[in-house]
Amino acid sequence: AAVEFPDFSRDDMVFSNQIHIRECDRKVAHGAHHLLHFAVSGDLAGLIDQPGGDIELPPVVFDRQGAAGTLFYLMRLRYSAASLMNEPRDQGFRVERRYAIQGAKAESKSFKAGDLIKVTLTIRNTKERRFVAVTDPIPAGTEPVESWFATTATELVEAQRDAETASSGGEWMWWRRGGFDHVERHDDRVNLFATRLSEGPHEYSYLVRATTAGTFTAAPMSAEEMYTPEVFGRTASDVVEVKP
Repeated sequence: AAVEFPDFSRDDMVFSNQIHIRECDRKVAHGAHHLLHFAVSGDLAGLIDQPGGDIELPPVVFDRQGAAGTLFYLMRLRYSAASLMNEPRDQGFRVERRYAIQGAKAESKSFKAGDLIKVTLTIRNTKERRFVAVTDPIPAGTEPVESWFATTATELVEAQRDAETASSGGEWMWWRRGGFDHVERHDDRVNLFATRLSEGPHEYSYLVRATTAGTFTAAPMSAEEMYTPEVFGRTASDVVEVKP
């Protein structure tokens, strides 16, 4: 069968911004694709028409202009709500998040640039849960402290981990009781995973450093059973202030 090579142009209309791309490279006719990121800054509500109170997004139009080839597309929308989530949810997990200056007992949400901040996550479940995932977004204006840097802060991280293992009765008791067996630290979040999470309270702490002055919203921390996502819990949003 004859192979049809793409030879067309494409006009994409996204929120009234037009992007024009010419596709005519025959050498990459098989499986060629383009990945485009459209960034819309500011208040999306200003781009939304609301006749009669109904929210209606502006159209996104993919227009193929040419005689040969098939245009395939996939579109995803990622957004952040401007409003705060003021109410926590308990649908099988009761979760809490606390911020405090490292070494202090009192909770705080106002810090100075350079402060080490201890973030404590508490997860309570009334029955044993399997394959649990916890996600805690890190507030903008802070950075996670990692253990591979030879600094005093990372020595605190290692000491904290040793103390948590000792308080749980060692690794064997930790496994029998059920806890988080995998941790991922990213620039913008911390992820915890547990194959088996026993009934009762579970606590995990990590350190971040305040780096940038400003007032920042921390998205809710959440926990869920990965294969039964209707079992979940989340905190409310938090507002964290970093002073110069």
